[in-house]
Amino acid sequence: MYLMRRLEALFLGLIVSLGIAQFTPELKLNVTEYILKNGLKVLIYVDSSAPIVSTQMWYKVGSYYEPSGYTGLSHLLEHMGFKGSKKYGPGEFSRIIDENGGEDNAFTSELYTSYYENLAKDRYEIALDLEAERMKNLLLDPKEFVSEKQVVMEERRLGENSPTSVLWEKFYATAYLVHPYRTPVIGWMDDLERITRDDVYAHYRTYYTPQNAVLVIAGDIKPAEVIRKVERYFGRIKSRPVPKKDFYNAEPPQTGERRIKIKRDVKSPTLMIGYHVCGLDDPDFFVLEVIEGILLRGKSSRCYKRLVLEQALATGVWGGNDTEKDPGLFYFYVLPKSTELLDSTERTIYKELENLKKVPVTAEELERVTNQVIAGSIFSRDRIPSIARVLGRYTITTGSYKFFEEYPKKISSVTKEDIIRVARKYFTEDNRTVGILMPKESK
Repeated sequence: MYLMRRLEALFLGLIVSLGIAQFTPELKLNVTEYILKNGLKVLIYVDSSAPIVSTQMWYKVGSYYEPSGYTGLSHLLEHMGFKGSKKYGPGEFSRIIDENGGEDNAFTSELYTSYYENLAKDRYEIALDLEAERMKNLLLDPKEFVSEKQVVMEERRLGENSPTSVLWEKFYATAYLVHPYRTPVIGWMDDLERITRDDVYAHYRTYYTPQNAVLVIAGDIKPAEVIRKVERYFGRIKSRPVPKKDFYNAEPPQTGERRIKIKRDVKSPTLMIGYHVCGLDDPDFFVLEVIEGILLRGKSSRCYKRLVLEQALATGVWGGNDTEKDPGLFYFYVLPKSTELLDSTERTIYKELENLKKVPVTAEELERVTNQVIAGSIFSRDRIPSIARVLGRYTITTGSYKFFEEYPKKISSVTKEDIIRVARKYFTEDNRTVGILMPKESK
C-alpha cells in the first residue's frame, strides 16, 4: 500500500506541477481528535500504508514565550529532556528507542517544542511511556544541566563563527524591533550564561503540562486502542495553569528601509531582502504563497530565470513566505557571483517585484504555479511522520489541523487581481529590510 500511495503522490504531483490540469485535492485526513480530562489534546491519524507508528509530543512553547533576558530557555530545556527522569537515567530515552529499532529526536522553534519517536507498530506504547515520563518527571539534574548548558553554548559559538548564521540573526534582529521573532531560538550568549538550572526547571513546570500539549499518534493503529493506552499513561497527570500569551508584541509598522552590512572572511557576498507581511489568519497569506511560487519556487521561477539563467548575476536564489503564526517576513536569499554584481542583483529583484505589481500574470502561469504549490502539499503527506508533523504544527500555530486540509482550496482560489493587490500592499521600499554579507576587503 505504501508503494501505491507513493506512486499516486508522484503522479498527482507531476500532473499539477506541469500544469497538465487544474487539480484541487480534498485533503480530508482520517483523524480522530480526543481530549483527556486534564486537557491533553490527542490527534490519532490512521494510516496502514506502512507498519510503523510515529508518536509526537508538541508543547506550545518556544522562544516566543521566553521572558526578556532569558532567551534560549526552551531550546535548553529540550536538551535537558533527554538527560534523565525519575524512571530513566540520562541517555536512556534514546537508548531504549534505538534498542527497539526506532528513531527519536526533538526540535525547538519560536512557537513550539516537539519530541518524536518512530517505531514499529507493535512497539509504539514504549513511546507513550517515555513521553509521559518526560512530561511529569524530568529531574533536570544540576550536574547534567551544567554540562548540557556548555553544549548549547558551544552551539551558540559555532553559530557566531558562521558568517551566514550571523547574517540571518542580524537580519531578523534588524527587521523586527519588538516582536520575539527578533531573537534566535538558541538564545543570546549573555542570556545563556545567566540562565540557571532553577530557571529551566520553572520553565518546565510552567509549560510541560497536559493542557499546553498536543499528542499526535500516526500510523497503523486502531483509535479505540490508542485512546485506552493514552488514558493509561497520561490520564492521571495533573495539569497546571499556563500563562496566557496568545497575543504577540505587535511590531510597529516599518516607516523606512533598514539596511545592514556585515563583513567577514568570505569569498563571495550574500544578499537578503525582506518585507513584513501578514499572519496565518489573513487571507493574504495564501496569495503570498502563490507569489512565492511565481518568484522563487524552482528553476522555472521568475527570479531564478532572471538572476541565474538569463543575466548570470547569481549562483542561486531562495526564499519565500516565512510565516508561522504572527505577521512574518517574505524574504529573498541570493548568492551574487561577486561583490561588483550586488547592486545589479538587488535592482533586478526590485524590477521583478514592480513587474508583479503592474502586469497581471497570465492564466497559464497562475495555473502552473498554483498547481505546483498544491503539489507541495501533496508531497508533504507522503510519509507517516511527515503527516504527524503537519498535524502537530498547525494545531499549535492555528488551533486546528484543519488549516492543512483547507490549504489547497484556498490556494486554488487566488486570482491574478489578488496578486497585484498583495504585491502593491507589502513590497514597498519603506517596508523593506536589506542585509548584505561581504568579503572583508570589499569597499
